[in-house]
Amino acid sequence: MIGLSRLVRIRAAVVAIGAALAVVVAVAPVQADRFGPPWMSVVTANQTTLYGDKDRTSSIGPLSKGATVVVIGGDSDMTQTPEGWVASSDVAESTQPWIAEISDPTATLYARPNPGDGAIRDANQGDLVRVMGVSLGVDGDSNLWWATTEGYLGLHSIQSTSNPAAQQWTLPAADDATNGWWGIAKAANVRAAPSANAPVVGEFSGGEHVKVLSEEQGDEVNGNSTWYRIDGGRFAGAHVHSSLISHAPDPQPTVMPPDHEVGSDPWIVVDRSASTLTLLQDGAPRFTTYVSLGKAGVETQDGTYATFIKYRTDRMTSTTVPNAEHAYDLPNVPFTQYFLADGSAIHGTYWHDEFGTNQSQGCINVTWTDGEYLFSQTKPQIPADQIGFAVDPEQATPVVVVN
Repeated sequence: MIGLSRLVRIRAAVVAIGAALAVVVAVAPVQADRFGPPWMSVVTANQTTLYGDKDRTSSIGPLSKGATVVVIGGDSDMTQTPEGWVASSDVAESTQPWIAEISDPTATLYARPNPGDGAIRDANQGDLVRVMGVSLGVDGDSNLWWATTEGYLGLHSIQSTSNPAAQQWTLPAADDATNGWWGIAKAANVRAAPSANAPVVGEFSGGEHVKVLSEEQGDEVNGNSTWYRIDGGRFAGAHVHSSLISHAPDPQPTVMPPDHEVGSDPWIVVDRSASTLTLLQDGAPRFTTYVSLGKAGVETQDGTYATFIKYRTDRMTSTTVPNAEHAYDLPNVPFTQYFLADGSAIHGTYWHDEFGTNQSQGCINVTWTDGEYLFSQTKPQIPADQIGFAVDPEQATPVVVVN
């Protein structure tokens, strides 16, 4: 997908400053979501009060520390939520995914934040979902939606969970990226833990390309107790029985030098014909993986670029893309590395598992874990306490896209 409403202005500033630039051009804004609300926040005070009005004259009830709230507006004194108002000093914006459970008897997961766009599946009460953020409705829909890794849910259809299995459905670490191998899924239930009794967190219909990060022992199925912990888009860190994933051919590295000298610094080569990405250093491949590239009409373009703007998370929305194939709103897209002024980026992907095929609006989609690993290897390096910033392209990591 493509986002970045202010990228063109930032890029223009970068070009104007040119080679004289030796430091950051634009430090990340106060809000992690540069587009403004809606966004997620969490209660940071031990307890805060939800009020019915901004002047705090009518109390609705308490909110405990760690509660997630949806922010739709406010100021430095009071923050507005769909249910009321809370003190701004008691909440902080959050970009971290969290595990929720379905609170309604059933809830429909939609492909986009519009109920007319088609249902993915119906989830049952108690089912677990990974929540990424809050989305605006598209194509005339006026609702707010929870964006999950499997689709969009109504704002009041989920709640926090105390299910112990949720503690086992954790995101993989960046270092896991270099240890995995690629597989092709059969039709399968994806579970929170390596057990046939663990909650189902989603489904593979068959043919999805996922990365197997590790083998774990769990419940026996037909005499086989080996389960795989997977990486991918929708269910990173979840588990599938080993009988339901077969080996895919290993991605092969593509070696192509950038158009300028980089010394001992790394660079990236994206091979469109093979749908692969290779990280190289000192002329040798260090890491190769499958990616998803632009569809016909919005192809990922050949050329040499650079990761000159990086954000740990960023909202991607079709409202900033004149030629978008369809309307979309994707909050907190992880590990985003912009390499073109039109918003093309290398980024983690949480909405599909079709790596090795063309699925994007021109971006380079990678798995969650591959995205975090690549983000840690490229320039500029983003300090842990910052969301991201831009630099002169000469100070960024080259990205070579070839056929």
